[in-house]
Amino acid sequence: MIKAGSSFFHNGKRGTIGAIIALKGVLYMVTVSHIFRGEGDRLTVNGMELVVTGILKDYDLALIELPHGTAVEITEFGSPAELELAELINDTRTIHYCRVVNSGASLLFLGFQCHDMPEPEDSGSPIVQGGKVIGIMYSVTLDTCMGMAVSSKILRSLEV
Repeated sequence: MIKAGSSFFHNGKRGTIGAIIALKGVLYMVTVSHIFRGEGDRLTVNGMELVVTGILKDYDLALIELPHGTAVEITEFGSPAELELAELINDTRTIHYCRVVNSGASLLFLGFQCHDMPEPEDSGSPIVQGGKVIGIMYSVTLDTCMGMAVSSKILRSLEV
């Protein structure tokens, strides 16, 4: 089953699915776009070869259409609670200490413990509070132990 936090492979590297959404009755994986060259790039998930079908440059997001009948878990989105703990979760690791420092209209600003920071392959991972995805991780600043994520507000606006 494909769900938020599942892995995919692109050019021999692991990537992480941030969310599964439905747009006009079609299922899509959502992840960060900065790991792809653009639409048409190929990736593999659960043995299926898929293609990047859309890039939302303003938000560093890529949409990958899933074939009809693919077993998925649709992502449930929550609203970020500022100054509360969250988790970065994917199928290879969980970072339990991730604090939402600030929540804007499109971005979340996150604080991590400096000894437990996201790694490059964690880009695209869901940020979770209360069992619901509140954002998709896309950038970290190692010298400040801070990160940024695309807010669930943007992801909810894509759903139909």
